[in-house]
Amino acid sequence: MAALGRSKDYDVIVVGGGSAGSAAASRLVTEAGARVLLIESGGSGRHPFFRMPAGVVRLMVPGSPHYRSHLSTPQAHLDGRVVEILQANVLGGGSSVNAMSYTRGTRADYDGWDAMLGGGTGWDWESLLPVFKRHEANQRLGAPHHGTDGPLKVSDPHHPISLISRAFLLALQEKGLPFTSDFNGGETFGAGVLQQTTYLGERWSAARAFLSPNLGNPNLDVVLDHRVTRILIENGRAVGVEYARSKGGEVITARAQDVILTAGSFVSPQLLLLSGIGPAEELQSHGIPVAVDLPGVGQGIQDHYDARLTFETFGNPGYHGQDRGFNMIRNGLQYVLFRSGPVASTGSEVSGFNNPLNPGDAPSMQYYCLGRLPSYHAADASEGTMLIANLVATQSRGQLGLTSSDPRAPLRLDLGWLSDPADLDQLVAGVEFLLDTASATPLRSMLGRCLSLPKQTNRAAIVDFIRRRASTNWHPVSSCRMGRDDDPLAVVDAQLRVRGVENLRIFDGSIMPRIVGANTNAPIMAIAERGVDLMTGRYTPAKN
Repeated sequence: MAALGRSKDYDVIVVGGGSAGSAAASRLVTEAGARVLLIESGGSGRHPFFRMPAGVVRLMVPGSPHYRSHLSTPQAHLDGRVVEILQANVLGGGSSVNAMSYTRGTRADYDGWDAMLGGGTGWDWESLLPVFKRHEANQRLGAPHHGTDGPLKVSDPHHPISLISRAFLLALQEKGLPFTSDFNGGETFGAGVLQQTTYLGERWSAARAFLSPNLGNPNLDVVLDHRVTRILIENGRAVGVEYARSKGGEVITARAQDVILTAGSFVSPQLLLLSGIGPAEELQSHGIPVAVDLPGVGQGIQDHYDARLTFETFGNPGYHGQDRGFNMIRNGLQYVLFRSGPVASTGSEVSGFNNPLNPGDAPSMQYYCLGRLPSYHAADASEGTMLIANLVATQSRGQLGLTSSDPRAPLRLDLGWLSDPADLDQLVAGVEFLLDTASATPLRSMLGRCLSLPKQTNRAAIVDFIRRRASTNWHPVSSCRMGRDDDPLAVVDAQLRVRGVENLRIFDGSIMPRIVGANTNAPIMAIAERGVDLMTGRYTPAKN
Protein backbone atom coordinates (compact mmCIF):
# COMPACT_ATOMS: atom_id res chain seq x y z
CA MET A 1 0.00 0.00 0.00
CA ALA A 2 1.00 3.63 -0.39
CA ALA A 3 3.17 5.68 1.89
CA LEU A 4 1.58 7.82 4.58
CA GLY A 5 0.18 11.18 3.59
CA ARG A 6 2.43 13.31 5.81
CA SER A 7 3.18 16.14 3.41
CA LYS A 8 1.04 15.42 0.39
CA ASP A 9 -2.19 17.33 -0.17
CA TYR A 10 -5.16 15.59 -1.74
CA ASP A 11 -8.32 16.46 -3.59
CA VAL A 12 -10.36 14.06 -1.45
CA ILE A 13 -9.81 12.10 1.77
CA VAL A 14 -12.08 9.06 2.17
CA VAL A 15 -12.36 7.82 5.77
CA GLY A 16 -13.07 4.08 5.88
CA GLY A 17 -12.19 1.44 3.31
CA GLY A 18 -15.33 -0.70 3.54
CA SER A 19 -17.95 -1.29 0.87
CA ALA A 20 -18.81 2.40 0.54
CA GLY A 21 -15.24 3.66 0.78
CA SER A 22 -13.95 1.18 -1.79
CA ALA A 23 -16.64 2.14 -4.31
CA ALA A 24 -16.29 5.89 -3.72
CA ALA A 25 -12.49 6.05 -3.82
CA SER A 26 -12.30 3.98 -6.98
CA ARG A 27 -14.77 6.09 -8.91
CA LEU A 28 -13.25 9.37 -7.74
CA VAL A 29 -9.86 8.24 -9.03
CA THR A 30 -10.91 6.64 -12.30
CA GLU A 31 -13.75 8.90 -13.41
CA ALA A 32 -13.05 12.25 -11.75
CA GLY A 33 -9.26 12.04 -11.89
CA ALA A 34 -9.07 13.06 -8.23
CA ARG A 35 -6.05 12.59 -5.97
CA VAL A 36 -7.52 10.42 -3.20
CA LEU A 37 -6.27 9.31 0.20
CA LEU A 38 -8.22 6.31 1.56
CA ILE A 39 -7.66 5.61 5.27
CA GLU A 40 -8.69 2.22 6.67
CA SER A 41 -8.36 1.19 10.33
CA GLY A 42 -7.93 -2.51 9.51
CA GLY A 43 -5.57 -4.58 7.40
CA SER A 44 -5.46 -5.61 3.77
CA GLY A 45 -7.53 -8.79 4.00
CA ARG A 46 -5.01 -10.75 1.96
CA HIS A 47 -5.30 -13.93 4.05
CA PRO A 48 -6.62 -16.80 1.86
CA PHE A 49 -9.68 -17.18 4.12
CA PHE A 50 -10.98 -13.83 2.84
CA ARG A 51 -11.45 -15.29 -0.64
CA MET A 52 -13.10 -18.48 0.61
CA PRO A 53 -16.84 -17.96 1.08
CA ALA A 54 -16.82 -20.16 4.20
CA GLY A 55 -13.59 -18.63 5.46
CA VAL A 56 -15.54 -16.06 7.46
CA VAL A 57 -16.27 -18.77 10.05
CA ARG A 58 -12.55 -19.14 10.71
CA LEU A 59 -12.04 -15.38 10.95
CA MET A 60 -14.84 -14.68 13.42
CA VAL A 61 -13.02 -15.70 16.59
CA PRO A 62 -12.57 -13.82 19.89
CA GLY A 63 -9.86 -11.20 19.64
CA SER A 64 -9.74 -11.28 15.85
CA PRO A 65 -8.04 -8.15 14.44
CA HIS A 66 -10.48 -8.28 11.53
CA TYR A 67 -13.42 -7.13 13.67
CA ARG A 68 -14.15 -4.23 15.97
CA SER A 69 -16.51 -4.96 18.84
CA HIS A 70 -19.24 -2.54 19.93
CA LEU A 71 -21.12 -3.30 23.15
CA SER A 72 -24.55 -1.87 23.86
CA THR A 73 -25.76 -0.46 27.12
CA PRO A 74 -28.03 -2.89 29.06
CA GLN A 75 -31.13 -3.12 26.89
CA ALA A 76 -34.37 -2.38 28.72
CA HIS A 77 -36.50 -4.59 26.48
CA LEU A 78 -34.05 -7.49 26.43
CA ASP A 79 -34.16 -8.10 30.20
CA GLY A 80 -31.11 -5.89 30.70
CA ARG A 81 -28.96 -7.89 28.30
CA VAL A 82 -25.84 -6.34 26.73
CA VAL A 83 -25.61 -6.93 22.97
CA GLU A 84 -22.35 -7.17 21.06
CA ILE A 85 -22.23 -6.03 17.43
CA LEU A 86 -19.10 -6.74 15.42
CA GLN A 87 -17.98 -4.32 12.74
CA ALA A 88 -15.57 -5.45 10.04
CA ASN A 89 -12.07 -4.04 10.50
CA VAL A 90 -10.48 -4.85 7.16
CA LEU A 91 -10.23 -3.41 3.66
CA GLY A 92 -13.56 -4.09 1.97
CA GLY A 93 -15.40 -3.85 5.29
CA GLY A 94 -18.50 -5.98 5.62
CA SER A 95 -18.21 -7.22 2.03
CA SER A 96 -14.99 -9.03 3.04
CA VAL A 97 -16.57 -10.97 5.92
CA ASN A 98 -20.33 -11.14 5.31
CA ALA A 99 -22.52 -13.95 3.97
CA MET A 100 -22.24 -12.29 0.52
CA SER A 101 -26.02 -11.93 0.01
CA TYR A 102 -26.74 -9.47 -2.79
CA THR A 103 -30.13 -7.88 -2.18
CA ARG A 104 -31.19 -4.31 -2.86
CA GLY A 105 -34.52 -3.85 -1.10
CA THR A 106 -37.80 -2.87 -2.73
CA ARG A 107 -39.12 -0.16 -4.97
CA ALA A 108 -41.22 1.07 -2.04
CA ASP A 109 -38.09 1.45 0.13
CA TYR A 110 -36.48 3.97 -2.19
CA ASP A 111 -39.67 5.69 -3.30
CA GLY A 112 -40.29 6.16 0.43
CA TRP A 113 -36.88 7.81 0.80
CA ASP A 114 -37.64 10.22 -2.01
CA ALA A 115 -41.03 11.08 -0.51
CA MET A 116 -39.46 11.72 2.90
CA LEU A 117 -37.03 14.11 1.22
CA GLY A 118 -39.80 16.04 -0.55
CA GLY A 119 -39.76 14.31 -3.95
CA GLY A 120 -37.66 14.75 -7.05
CA THR A 121 -34.37 14.19 -5.21
CA GLY A 122 -33.08 11.23 -7.20
CA TRP A 123 -33.33 8.76 -4.33
CA ASP A 124 -36.35 6.90 -5.75
CA TRP A 125 -36.16 3.40 -7.24
CA GLU A 126 -36.10 4.42 -10.91
CA SER A 127 -33.29 6.92 -10.28
CA LEU A 128 -31.16 4.46 -8.30
CA LEU A 129 -31.68 1.44 -10.57
CA PRO A 130 -29.03 2.64 -13.08
CA VAL A 131 -26.58 3.00 -10.18
CA PHE A 132 -27.15 -0.59 -9.08
CA LYS A 133 -26.82 -1.79 -12.68
CA ARG A 134 -23.61 0.17 -13.26
CA HIS A 135 -21.64 -1.58 -10.52
CA GLU A 136 -22.98 -5.08 -11.23
CA ALA A 137 -21.61 -7.92 -13.35
CA ASN A 138 -24.43 -10.42 -12.95
CA GLN A 139 -23.69 -13.91 -14.22
CA ARG A 140 -27.33 -14.96 -14.82
CA LEU A 141 -29.64 -11.95 -14.89
CA GLY A 142 -29.60 -9.01 -17.29
CA ALA A 143 -31.87 -6.22 -18.51
CA PRO A 144 -34.04 -4.55 -17.43
CA HIS A 145 -32.99 -4.81 -13.76
CA HIS A 146 -29.37 -5.96 -13.83
CA GLY A 147 -25.99 -4.96 -15.15
CA THR A 148 -23.61 -7.48 -16.70
CA ASP A 149 -20.29 -5.67 -17.17
CA GLY A 150 -19.66 -3.75 -13.94
CA PRO A 151 -16.77 -4.40 -11.55
CA LEU A 152 -18.78 -6.31 -8.90
CA LYS A 153 -19.35 -9.99 -9.69
CA VAL A 154 -22.79 -11.29 -8.69
CA SER A 155 -23.85 -14.89 -9.23
CA ASP A 156 -25.88 -17.80 -7.98
CA PRO A 157 -24.17 -20.06 -5.41
CA HIS A 158 -21.27 -21.86 -7.10
CA HIS A 159 -21.70 -24.93 -4.92
CA PRO A 160 -25.09 -26.73 -5.25
CA ILE A 161 -27.23 -25.73 -2.31
CA SER A 162 -27.35 -28.16 0.59
CA LEU A 163 -30.13 -30.67 1.15
CA ILE A 164 -31.45 -28.67 4.11
CA SER A 165 -31.49 -25.44 2.07
CA ARG A 166 -33.41 -27.15 -0.73
CA ALA A 167 -35.92 -28.58 1.75
CA PHE A 168 -36.32 -25.14 3.36
CA LEU A 169 -36.98 -23.56 -0.04
CA LEU A 170 -39.64 -26.17 -0.84
CA ALA A 171 -41.20 -25.83 2.61
CA LEU A 172 -41.51 -22.04 2.23
CA GLN A 173 -43.36 -22.61 -1.02
CA GLU A 174 -45.65 -25.15 0.63
CA LYS A 175 -46.48 -22.45 3.22
CA GLY A 176 -47.57 -19.96 0.57
CA LEU A 177 -44.44 -18.10 -0.49
CA PRO A 178 -44.21 -18.28 -4.30
CA PHE A 179 -40.87 -19.05 -5.90
CA THR A 180 -39.03 -15.97 -7.12
CA SER A 181 -36.01 -16.08 -9.40
CA ASP A 182 -34.95 -12.51 -8.61
CA PHE A 183 -35.18 -10.67 -5.28
CA ASN A 184 -33.74 -7.52 -6.90
CA GLY A 185 -36.38 -6.47 -9.40
CA GLY A 186 -38.16 -4.12 -7.01
CA GLU A 187 -40.20 -6.65 -5.02
CA THR A 188 -39.00 -9.27 -2.53
CA PHE A 189 -42.11 -11.24 -1.56
CA GLY A 190 -41.58 -14.95 -2.07
CA ALA A 191 -38.87 -17.58 -1.67
CA GLY A 192 -35.77 -18.28 -3.72
CA VAL A 193 -32.04 -18.84 -3.95
CA LEU A 194 -30.01 -15.82 -2.91
CA GLN A 195 -27.62 -14.30 -5.39
CA GLN A 196 -24.24 -13.53 -3.88
CA THR A 197 -21.15 -11.40 -4.43
CA THR A 198 -19.20 -14.45 -5.54
CA TYR A 199 -17.64 -15.71 -8.74
CA LEU A 200 -16.42 -19.22 -9.58
CA GLY A 201 -16.38 -20.16 -5.92
CA GLU A 202 -14.54 -17.08 -4.63
CA ARG A 203 -15.77 -14.09 -2.61
CA TRP A 204 -15.92 -10.86 -4.63
CA SER A 205 -15.63 -8.10 -2.03
CA ALA A 206 -15.92 -4.38 -2.71
CA ALA A 207 -12.17 -4.08 -2.19
CA ARG A 208 -11.52 -6.72 -4.83
CA ALA A 209 -14.07 -5.28 -7.24
CA PHE A 210 -13.37 -1.57 -6.96
CA LEU A 211 -9.97 -1.01 -5.34
CA SER A 212 -7.75 -3.84 -6.57
CA PRO A 213 -7.77 -2.72 -10.24
CA ASN A 214 -6.67 0.77 -9.14
CA LEU A 215 -3.97 0.07 -6.57
CA GLY A 216 -1.29 1.03 -9.09
CA ASN A 217 -2.92 4.34 -9.91
CA PRO A 218 -0.61 7.18 -8.75
CA ASN A 219 -3.67 9.22 -7.75
CA LEU A 220 -4.74 6.68 -5.11
CA ASP A 221 -3.01 6.33 -1.74
CA VAL A 222 -4.36 3.63 0.58
CA VAL A 223 -3.24 3.73 4.21
CA LEU A 224 -4.03 0.65 6.32
CA ASP A 225 -4.03 0.03 10.07
CA HIS A 226 -4.60 3.71 10.81
CA ARG A 227 -7.63 5.25 12.47
CA VAL A 228 -8.89 8.78 11.87
CA THR A 229 -9.28 10.60 15.18
CA ARG A 230 -10.62 14.00 14.11
CA ILE A 231 -11.86 15.97 11.13
CA LEU A 232 -10.08 19.30 10.75
CA ILE A 233 -12.50 22.21 10.41
CA GLU A 234 -11.38 25.74 9.61
CA ASN A 235 -13.80 28.63 9.12
CA GLY A 236 -16.75 26.26 8.80
CA ARG A 237 -15.06 24.07 6.20
CA ALA A 238 -13.56 20.58 6.39
CA VAL A 239 -9.94 20.83 5.30
CA GLY A 240 -8.48 17.46 6.32
CA VAL A 241 -8.14 14.87 9.07
CA GLU A 242 -5.87 13.74 11.84
CA TYR A 243 -5.08 10.05 12.07
CA ALA A 244 -2.72 7.63 13.80
CA ARG A 245 -1.89 3.96 13.90
CA SER A 246 -4.83 1.90 15.11
CA LYS A 247 -2.75 0.69 18.07
CA GLY A 248 -1.63 4.23 18.91
CA GLY A 249 1.29 6.39 17.94
CA GLU A 250 2.21 9.61 16.19
CA VAL A 251 -0.67 11.78 15.01
CA ILE A 252 -0.48 12.50 11.29
CA THR A 253 -2.25 15.34 9.49
CA ALA A 254 -3.54 15.12 5.92
CA ARG A 255 -5.28 17.94 4.10
CA ALA A 256 -7.72 17.92 1.19
CA GLN A 257 -10.35 19.96 -0.58
CA ASP A 258 -13.08 17.50 0.45
CA VAL A 259 -13.56 14.91 3.20
CA ILE A 260 -15.92 11.94 2.82
CA LEU A 261 -16.93 9.71 5.73
CA THR A 262 -17.54 6.07 4.85
CA ALA A 263 -16.71 4.60 8.27
CA GLY A 264 -20.11 3.07 8.96
CA SER A 265 -23.09 3.81 11.16
CA PHE A 266 -21.13 3.71 14.40
CA VAL A 267 -17.81 5.33 13.51
CA SER A 268 -19.02 8.06 11.14
CA PRO A 269 -21.19 9.73 13.83
CA GLN A 270 -18.43 9.14 16.37
CA LEU A 271 -16.00 11.10 14.19
CA LEU A 272 -18.49 13.93 13.79
CA LEU A 273 -18.90 14.14 17.56
CA LEU A 274 -15.15 14.04 18.20
CA SER A 275 -14.80 16.89 15.71
CA GLY A 276 -17.37 19.10 17.42
CA ILE A 277 -20.34 18.29 15.17
CA GLY A 278 -23.38 17.05 17.05
CA PRO A 279 -25.71 17.85 19.95
CA ALA A 280 -24.13 20.83 21.71
CA GLU A 281 -25.03 19.64 25.18
CA GLU A 282 -23.30 16.29 24.71
CA LEU A 283 -20.20 17.85 23.14
CA GLN A 284 -19.88 20.31 26.02
CA SER A 285 -20.23 17.51 28.56
CA HIS A 286 -17.05 15.97 27.15
CA GLY A 287 -15.17 19.24 26.83
CA ILE A 288 -15.33 19.24 23.03
CA PRO A 289 -15.65 22.71 21.44
CA VAL A 290 -18.89 23.00 19.46
CA ALA A 291 -18.28 23.57 15.76
CA VAL A 292 -21.87 22.84 14.68
CA ASP A 293 -24.86 22.13 16.92
CA LEU A 294 -26.38 19.22 14.98
CA PRO A 295 -28.87 17.36 17.22
CA GLY A 296 -29.43 14.40 14.88
CA VAL A 297 -25.89 13.00 15.00
CA GLY A 298 -26.10 9.51 16.50
CA GLN A 299 -29.90 9.54 16.74
CA GLY A 300 -32.44 7.18 15.15
CA ILE A 301 -30.30 4.07 14.69
CA GLN A 302 -32.11 1.19 13.02
CA ASP A 303 -30.96 -2.39 12.62
CA HIS A 304 -32.26 -5.72 11.43
CA TYR A 305 -32.39 -8.11 14.36
CA ASP A 306 -33.49 -11.70 14.41
CA ALA A 307 -34.62 -14.77 16.31
CA ARG A 308 -32.68 -17.96 15.57
CA LEU A 309 -34.35 -21.32 16.12
CA THR A 310 -31.99 -24.26 16.41
CA PHE A 311 -33.01 -27.82 15.56
CA GLU A 312 -31.46 -31.23 15.74
CA THR A 313 -31.38 -32.96 12.38
CA PHE A 314 -31.66 -36.56 11.28
CA GLY A 315 -28.40 -37.25 9.51
CA ASN A 316 -26.48 -34.21 8.36
CA PRO A 317 -28.32 -32.51 5.49
CA GLY A 318 -26.40 -29.25 6.04
CA TYR A 319 -22.88 -28.18 6.93
CA HIS A 320 -22.63 -29.09 10.59
CA GLY A 321 -19.13 -30.38 11.41
CA GLN A 322 -17.79 -29.84 7.89
CA ASP A 323 -15.01 -27.60 9.23
CA ARG A 324 -13.50 -30.19 11.58
CA GLY A 325 -11.35 -33.31 11.35
CA PHE A 326 -11.34 -35.40 8.18
CA ASN A 327 -14.25 -33.40 6.74
CA MET A 328 -12.17 -30.24 6.93
CA ILE A 329 -9.25 -31.85 5.09
CA ARG A 330 -11.47 -33.36 2.39
CA ASN A 331 -13.45 -30.16 1.86
CA GLY A 332 -10.30 -28.05 1.83
CA LEU A 333 -8.74 -30.21 -0.88
CA GLN A 334 -11.93 -30.09 -2.95
CA TYR A 335 -11.96 -26.31 -2.72
CA VAL A 336 -8.29 -25.88 -3.56
CA LEU A 337 -8.55 -28.21 -6.57
CA PHE A 338 -11.99 -27.35 -7.91
CA ARG A 339 -13.29 -24.24 -6.07
CA SER A 340 -16.34 -26.28 -5.10
CA GLY A 341 -17.75 -28.11 -2.08
CA PRO A 342 -18.88 -26.73 1.30
CA VAL A 343 -16.00 -24.21 1.44
CA ALA A 344 -17.57 -22.48 -1.58
CA SER A 345 -20.70 -21.71 0.47
CA THR A 346 -21.37 -19.51 3.49
CA GLY A 347 -24.29 -21.80 4.31
CA SER A 348 -26.78 -18.98 3.72
CA GLU A 349 -28.15 -19.99 0.34
CA VAL A 350 -31.93 -19.59 0.41
CA SER A 351 -34.22 -16.86 1.67
CA GLY A 352 -37.88 -15.95 1.87
CA PHE A 353 -39.78 -12.71 2.51
CA ASN A 354 -43.30 -12.15 3.80
CA ASN A 355 -45.41 -10.23 6.30
CA PRO A 356 -46.82 -12.88 8.63
CA LEU A 357 -49.15 -10.46 10.45
CA ASN A 358 -50.48 -8.64 7.40
CA PRO A 359 -49.96 -10.88 4.36
CA GLY A 360 -51.07 -8.23 1.88
CA ASP A 361 -48.54 -5.65 3.08
CA ALA A 362 -44.88 -5.23 2.17
CA PRO A 363 -42.62 -7.93 3.64
CA SER A 364 -41.61 -7.33 7.23
CA MET A 365 -39.64 -10.56 7.75
CA GLN A 366 -36.79 -12.28 5.95
CA TYR A 367 -36.13 -15.98 6.60
CA TYR A 368 -32.89 -17.92 6.36
CA CYS A 369 -31.79 -21.49 6.82
CA LEU A 370 -28.22 -21.99 8.03
CA GLY A 371 -27.20 -25.62 7.96
CA ARG A 372 -25.17 -25.67 11.18
CA LEU A 373 -25.55 -24.96 14.90
CA PRO A 374 -24.18 -21.94 16.74
CA SER A 375 -21.46 -22.43 19.35
CA TYR A 376 -23.81 -22.19 22.34
CA HIS A 377 -25.59 -25.36 21.20
CA ALA A 378 -22.47 -27.27 20.17
CA ALA A 379 -22.79 -29.66 23.12
CA ASP A 380 -26.54 -30.19 22.75
CA ALA A 381 -26.64 -32.09 19.50
CA SER A 382 -24.21 -33.83 17.18
CA GLU A 383 -25.87 -32.43 14.08
CA GLY A 384 -28.25 -29.55 13.56
CA THR A 385 -29.38 -26.46 11.76
CA MET A 386 -30.75 -22.97 12.33
CA LEU A 387 -33.90 -21.38 10.95
CA ILE A 388 -33.75 -17.59 11.29
CA ALA A 389 -36.56 -15.02 11.39
CA ASN A 390 -35.01 -11.65 10.59
CA LEU A 391 -37.05 -8.47 11.14
CA VAL A 392 -36.46 -6.18 8.14
CA ALA A 393 -39.15 -3.59 8.85
CA THR A 394 -37.96 -2.42 12.26
CA GLN A 395 -39.89 0.36 13.97
CA SER A 396 -37.64 0.63 17.04
CA ARG A 397 -34.95 3.31 17.15
CA GLY A 398 -31.69 3.59 19.05
CA GLN A 399 -29.01 6.17 19.62
CA LEU A 400 -25.31 6.49 20.27
CA GLY A 401 -22.99 8.99 21.89
CA LEU A 402 -19.54 9.36 23.33
CA THR A 403 -18.30 8.13 26.68
CA SER A 404 -15.17 10.27 26.44
CA SER A 405 -13.34 12.68 24.14
CA ASP A 406 -10.72 9.94 23.70
CA PRO A 407 -11.14 8.54 20.15
CA ARG A 408 -10.41 5.03 21.41
CA ALA A 409 -13.02 5.06 24.16
CA PRO A 410 -16.07 2.84 23.59
CA LEU A 411 -19.32 4.33 22.40
CA ARG A 412 -22.44 4.73 24.48
CA LEU A 413 -24.68 2.57 22.30
CA ASP A 414 -28.38 2.10 23.02
CA LEU A 415 -29.80 -0.07 20.24
CA GLY A 416 -33.41 0.36 21.40
CA TRP A 417 -34.42 -3.10 20.19
CA LEU A 418 -38.08 -3.95 20.90
CA SER A 419 -38.74 -0.43 22.21
CA ASP A 420 -41.62 -0.32 19.72
CA PRO A 421 -44.12 -3.12 20.56
CA ALA A 422 -44.80 -3.65 16.85
CA ASP A 423 -41.36 -5.21 16.48
CA LEU A 424 -42.04 -7.84 19.11
CA ASP A 425 -45.37 -8.71 17.47
CA GLN A 426 -43.66 -9.16 14.10
CA LEU A 427 -40.85 -11.29 15.52
CA VAL A 428 -43.27 -13.52 17.40
CA ALA A 429 -45.27 -13.99 14.18
CA GLY A 430 -42.04 -14.71 12.30
CA VAL A 431 -41.03 -17.41 14.80
CA GLU A 432 -44.51 -18.94 14.60
CA PHE A 433 -44.23 -18.98 10.80
CA LEU A 434 -40.88 -20.77 11.01
CA LEU A 435 -42.26 -23.36 13.44
CA ASP A 436 -45.09 -23.98 11.01
CA THR A 437 -42.61 -24.19 8.11
CA ALA A 438 -40.49 -26.69 10.05
CA SER A 439 -43.49 -29.05 10.13
CA ALA A 440 -44.02 -28.85 6.36
CA THR A 441 -43.47 -32.06 4.40
CA PRO A 442 -40.07 -31.17 2.84
CA LEU A 443 -38.49 -30.39 6.25
CA ARG A 444 -40.38 -32.72 8.57
CA SER A 445 -38.24 -35.77 7.81
CA MET A 446 -34.97 -33.85 8.37
CA LEU A 447 -35.63 -31.89 11.57
CA GLY A 448 -35.68 -33.29 15.09
CA ARG A 449 -36.46 -31.43 18.30
CA CYS A 450 -36.28 -27.68 18.52
CA LEU A 451 -33.54 -26.78 20.99
CA SER A 452 -34.69 -23.20 21.43
CA LEU A 453 -38.24 -23.60 22.74
CA PRO A 454 -40.15 -25.99 25.01
CA LYS A 455 -42.07 -28.79 23.32
CA GLN A 456 -45.42 -27.25 24.29
CA THR A 457 -44.70 -23.69 23.28
CA ASN A 458 -46.88 -20.58 23.48
CA ARG A 459 -46.55 -16.85 22.93
CA ALA A 460 -45.05 -16.27 26.38
CA ALA A 461 -42.29 -18.81 25.69
CA ILE A 462 -41.55 -17.25 22.32
CA VAL A 463 -41.41 -13.75 23.81
CA ASP A 464 -39.04 -14.95 26.53
CA PHE A 465 -36.82 -16.62 23.92
CA ILE A 466 -36.70 -13.46 21.79
CA ARG A 467 -35.75 -11.27 24.74
CA ARG A 468 -32.97 -13.71 25.74
CA ARG A 469 -31.62 -14.51 22.28
CA ALA A 470 -32.45 -11.77 19.74
CA SER A 471 -29.28 -10.95 17.83
CA THR A 472 -28.14 -8.55 15.17
CA ASN A 473 -28.19 -9.26 11.46
CA TRP A 474 -25.29 -6.77 11.22
CA HIS A 475 -27.17 -4.03 9.36
CA PRO A 476 -27.08 -0.90 11.60
CA VAL A 477 -27.97 2.27 9.67
CA SER A 478 -29.52 5.75 9.96
CA SER A 479 -27.29 7.30 12.65
CA CYS A 480 -26.58 10.34 10.40
CA ARG A 481 -29.72 10.28 8.37
CA MET A 482 -30.56 12.24 5.28
CA GLY A 483 -33.49 14.64 5.48
CA ARG A 484 -35.18 17.86 4.41
CA ASP A 485 -33.96 21.28 5.41
CA ASP A 486 -36.85 21.63 7.89
CA ASP A 487 -36.05 18.30 9.60
CA PRO A 488 -34.27 19.16 12.87
CA LEU A 489 -32.68 15.69 13.14
CA ALA A 490 -31.39 15.47 9.56
CA VAL A 491 -27.59 15.30 9.52
CA VAL A 492 -27.05 15.38 5.75
CA ASP A 493 -29.09 16.89 2.93
CA ALA A 494 -30.22 15.09 -0.22
CA GLN A 495 -26.77 15.65 -1.73
CA LEU A 496 -25.15 13.95 1.29
CA ARG A 497 -23.54 17.16 2.57
CA VAL A 498 -23.19 17.46 6.35
CA ARG A 499 -25.27 20.42 7.46
CA GLY A 500 -23.32 23.39 8.72
CA VAL A 501 -19.92 22.26 7.38
CA GLU A 502 -18.70 22.86 3.86
CA ASN A 503 -16.89 20.15 1.89
CA LEU A 504 -17.83 17.37 4.33
CA ARG A 505 -20.01 14.50 3.12
CA ILE A 506 -21.15 11.06 4.28
CA PHE A 507 -21.51 8.22 1.77
CA ASP A 508 -22.39 5.19 3.93
CA GLY A 509 -25.42 3.44 5.44
CA SER A 510 -25.66 5.94 8.27
CA ILE A 511 -27.47 8.34 5.90
CA MET A 512 -30.43 6.03 5.17
CA PRO A 513 -33.65 7.88 6.08
CA ARG A 514 -35.18 4.48 6.82
CA ILE A 515 -33.70 1.00 6.75
CA VAL A 516 -34.31 -1.03 3.59
CA GLY A 517 -36.15 -4.34 3.75
CA ALA A 518 -33.19 -6.50 2.73
CA ASN A 519 -29.45 -6.98 3.28
CA THR A 520 -27.68 -3.63 3.22
CA ASN A 521 -24.35 -4.23 1.44
CA ALA A 522 -25.63 -3.54 -2.09
CA PRO A 523 -27.58 -0.40 -1.07
CA ILE A 524 -24.53 0.99 0.74
CA MET A 525 -22.39 0.63 -2.40
CA ALA A 526 -25.14 2.35 -4.40
CA ILE A 527 -25.26 5.21 -1.86
CA ALA A 528 -21.51 5.73 -2.28
CA GLU A 529 -21.78 5.72 -6.06
CA ARG A 530 -24.70 8.13 -6.04
CA GLY A 531 -22.69 10.32 -3.68
CA VAL A 532 -19.85 10.50 -6.20
CA ASP A 533 -22.36 11.40 -8.92
CA LEU A 534 -23.69 14.26 -6.81
CA MET A 535 -20.25 15.43 -5.76
CA THR A 536 -18.80 15.49 -9.27
CA GLY A 537 -21.87 16.97 -10.95
CA ARG A 538 -22.89 13.96 -13.02
CA TYR A 539 -26.34 14.07 -11.48
CA THR A 540 -28.30 17.22 -10.67
CA PRO A 541 -31.33 16.59 -8.43
CA ALA A 542 -34.39 18.76 -8.22
CA LYS A 543 -34.31 21.29 -5.41
CA ASN A 544 -36.27 20.51 -2.24
